Amino acid sequence: MRAMGIALLIAAAAPVTAADLGVAEAQQWLRHVIPLPQEIALEGALEVPPGAVRIVAPLGGSSVVASAVAELRRVVGRSERPRQATVRLMLGGARAENLRELPSSEQAYRIETHASGREIRIIALEPPGLYYGALTLAQLIRARSTESVVTLPILSVTDWPDIADRGLWGSDNFLEVEWMARRKLNLIQQISWLHVTADGHGEARLKDGREAMVELAPDLAMRPVPAVLHLEQLSGKGLFEAYPQLRAQGGAEGAICYSRPEFVGVLADWLVELGSLRGVETVEVWLAENLHGEGGCQCPECAKHDRSVLEARTVVAAWQQARKRLPGLRLRVMTSEETDGSNRAIIEALPPEVGIDYYHSLLTYTCMRRAMIPPEFAEAANDRWVGVVPNFVALVRPAHPFTGAQFMHQRLTEFTRKGLSGVMGYATPRVKYARFNVEAAAEWAWNADGRASREFALSYAVRHGLPEPELFADWAMTLGEVAWDVYASDWPSGLQRRNPGPAADMLAEGTLPPLGEIKWGVYPAPWGGISDAERLAADVEAAGEAMELAQQLGSPEHLYETQVIQGYIEALAALHALKTLAPGGQIAPQDRDMARASFQRYLSSLQQAEIALRRWALTVDPDEGALFTDPGVTLLREMRQRMRDTAATMGVSEL
Repeated sequence: MRAMGIALLIAAAAPVTAADLGVAEAQQWLRHVIPLPQEIALEGALEVPPGAVRIVAPLGGSSVVASAVAELRRVVGRSERPRQATVRLMLGGARAENLRELPSSEQAYRIETHASGREIRIIALEPPGLYYGALTLAQLIRARSTESVVTLPILSVTDWPDIADRGLWGSDNFLEVEWMARRKLNLIQQISWLHVTADGHGEARLKDGREAMVELAPDLAMRPVPAVLHLEQLSGKGLFEAYPQLRAQGGAEGAICYSRPEFVGVLADWLVELGSLRGVETVEVWLAENLHGEGGCQCPECAKHDRSVLEARTVVAAWQQARKRLPGLRLRVMTSEETDGSNRAIIEALPPEVGIDYYHSLLTYTCMRRAMIPPEFAEAANDRWVGVVPNFVALVRPAHPFTGAQFMHQRLTEFTRKGLSGVMGYATPRVKYARFNVEAAAEWAWNADGRASREFALSYAVRHGLPEPELFADWAMTLGEVAWDVYASDWPSGLQRRNPGPAADMLAEGTLPPLGEIKWGVYPAPWGGISDAERLAADVEAAGEAMELAQQLGSPEHLYETQVIQGYIEALAALHALKTLAPGGQIAPQDRDMARASFQRYLSSLQQAEIALRRWALTVDPDEGALFTDPGVTLLREMRQRMRDTAATMGVSEL
């Protein structure tokens, strides 16, 4: 929090009543606000009857201004009594001019209480700023109002976002538009429906059910950004049937020959149709991924060029053609693991007005503690729109619990410090499984220097009406570090990959890596996120402390989350003990009793995690929880059976 003050009581005539605020009371009141404003001073409070507050809005305002008014009416009621206070929304004019100096000035706003104490003014240059000011004021009013009293803050606020575009792509974000908007998230993306007609025309629209992206989101100051999916994944959409000559010569299945002109026209059609949707200013094209080393087209002309740069230039050519029909259309491109060695050249090839999102399936969908943004993107952020596509969840699949305040704070602080313009998180398989982390992203994408991690956890508990906010914050801080170590190790889901392979096999082969090792810099399983034995022991101890706190909380959801994390870290501790007892994959006869105890600890810990994982998911999502955790439950069962079999081959049976 950058500023908070206490002022003398502002006088008000009866029946309006007013009160001073102490520092502690003001701090508690501010915990109801998400995200915390950049600069705010809460000085007092006015109490008026419901229906006694008049809202005055600019004439002929946009749908976003109408949404701001509606948000305020929800908390003050409609004016049915004689006016005793006014909330005035002021768009533009001399009083708003100094907002132009702030970052993302179209989203910036001021709130001030008039000297009379009877009028609160929300001042902004553009409708989004008015909406965000209304959200802040409404959160404060809602926090202290009752059925019989509307409590208005006496305050001054100057606020703006650190990162201009903040939001989510994929999963069910289109069902969470209002929830996202109320947290000042303003970016929403989904993969689009694409087709090529038999005569070669490109058709594009939103997929069925995603209509809220354009029907509702623009009214709530949100920016819908339809996506053209990774360009090697266009088989089955009529492209190669209409233009068989576009099939790559050699290379991976689905790759396109970019030396032929036809694809430029098809992509331009898609861009125009998507860019013509309500509220859409920008369309994003995802560059190819998963070419699995086979590369792209090997025709004589394509072979002369860097495949990824040629692809980026093709996308730009399509956009330039599309702008002849839709002049205001903006373009973003998304990188991938396939473009990794070419990203600097791609940035240089893109016109400066084209934005670029950094994505790499192994390096942005990860909880590893290292910095995420490569130097070339940080450098480019000085001169152009640069965004990132990180995970906001523990593991991209399956669903896992992760109350990760420290993790989210580190990520968003890095993105802000490196000057990114956008963050488009992935909250899969449903936003409801990651509400804490998504709220944390909303908090720190707006104001990275506002709340500390613990203060955010405390504010989350207050906003969500949890019975013991301080206890919740203690629990979140204690378990959050352990969970981060576990998920930074990609445990257990990383064991499904060929690299590094199943833990039981590595134990039997004597190939378990040292603690803290990340294979080739991208595969951290089983314990690449845990630096050494001391850290592992500290995590085990902290998980026990978190369990005690969870039991005191009395919340099944948080108890089950703790049981999952404790089960995982205990299993890793047991696996490390087994590695020590069997350095070459062999257990000495005199060590078999100790090994048996460690095998049993491993098996029982994974069983605890398995049971708790399903219970957690069903608590959060009774309808679909089993569906989205069954793969995780199956993996844990397979891991346990594989370890039993391994134990028997190593001379330890009857587990």
